[in-house]
Amino acid sequence: MTATVMPFAQDPGRDATRDRPAPFDIAQYYYAQRFRIREDTPILRQLIAAVDRVNDLGPAQWAQWYSVALGFAPDLIVELGRGRGNSTALFAQAARHLGTARIISLCQSDDWTATVAPRIASFVDPQWFATVEARRTDILSVDFEAMLAAHRRVLVLWDAHGFEIAELVLGEILPRLANRDHLVLMHDISDNRYAGVPRSYLGQPLWKGSEWQRRSGADSRVNIGWMNSMQDQVIALADFAARNDLEIGSADHEYTTYFDSHPDRAAEMRDRIGAELFSPIGHWAFLSLSGKQGPFHFPAMSGWRAATRRGRVITDELPGLPTEVVTMATPWAYTVTFPWRPVDALPAGTPAWLRCRVHVDGGAIGVSLQTPDGTAFVDTQVVSSSDRAVDAILRVPDVSERGRLVIHTWDAPESARVRIEDVSLVW
Repeated sequence: MTATVMPFAQDPGRDATRDRPAPFDIAQYYYAQRFRIREDTPILRQLIAAVDRVNDLGPAQWAQWYSVALGFAPDLIVELGRGRGNSTALFAQAARHLGTARIISLCQSDDWTATVAPRIASFVDPQWFATVEARRTDILSVDFEAMLAAHRRVLVLWDAHGFEIAELVLGEILPRLANRDHLVLMHDISDNRYAGVPRSYLGQPLWKGSEWQRRSGADSRVNIGWMNSMQDQVIALADFAARNDLEIGSADHEYTTYFDSHPDRAAEMRDRIGAELFSPIGHWAFLSLSGKQGPFHFPAMSGWRAATRRGRVITDELPGLPTEVVTMATPWAYTVTFPWRPVDALPAGTPAWLRCRVHVDGGAIGVSLQTPDGTAFVDTQVVSSSDRAVDAILRVPDVSERGRLVIHTWDAPESARVRIEDVSLVW
């Protein structure tokens, strides 16, 4: 009888036999943190009510991620996508116990700052927010080298979707985390072995990507191995896993197999924290290179991160940099506009990006590049208040046809003090 050979099993790759056990166990975290979850149930319920978006993250998922944050004990938590702030709130509560964890939350949504944080402020002390830096920003523009540099144990929530974000996580963030303990949590991925999601098409058309799904209104899902999802990232994950001989972790698998093997512990969890906060199904996945022996294959970066040159920009109408301006407390009001030109000549057709480094104190601002006739924006980015300067990266379609750079108020009537530290061109 001929043994079955799995497809691609003979392809050369890294030597997975040299792997050591991962430095985390999410199922054990859930059980080990049962007393903390029970003790904190009242505040968790208050936070869940304040966020008011259980369709995005249910109470049992709150408890699961809460236990992961407490058990893994990171010194940095990075949120890629925040939405209303379910994960932001539970991570902030976990950080109260951890003592050393910092949370950097990246999202374009203002729901946390405008709506949710004021609700939470009514029942927590001001220090509760001290660990949270909730930035309004384009995740694709963030300098992750600077963000991650000083941290040795990092928890990442990958909850922003699309292939560009997948490329960022797998090609930029993960290589920077490979030599330090890390864990990446990924929402909206179900295990079709346990989670009760159908493998059939249910009369739906073939899934053609999450953007197609948003446009068409279809309810199609994609199945790749055990992963069942509506999100593009499962394609990138499956590809990355195959190239690197890795398993993508399934929360549903870890919890179900653990508690099926320990039914007494499952009964204790139901008794101690209740059916609301306990479930062996999580509908999320995880990824880590910790404990794995390389070498690993990472995708190359595209866009401005693939740029190899950086040049100075002349801004004749702007005082010498750095300089400060104050935006008006009027939504979308222009504060300063100025022309710019590169010092170095670029070859025709070269993709280029303006990199405007600003420090914002106050309300959110916009950094935008106008069309040459000034009637529209070619590209625009929101930048929120932060304790450090950040970059706004703006696409320049044609350096020879340059519009003015604009600093303006964003969507709320809040003034801000803006320190423009540098404007440069990368290509």
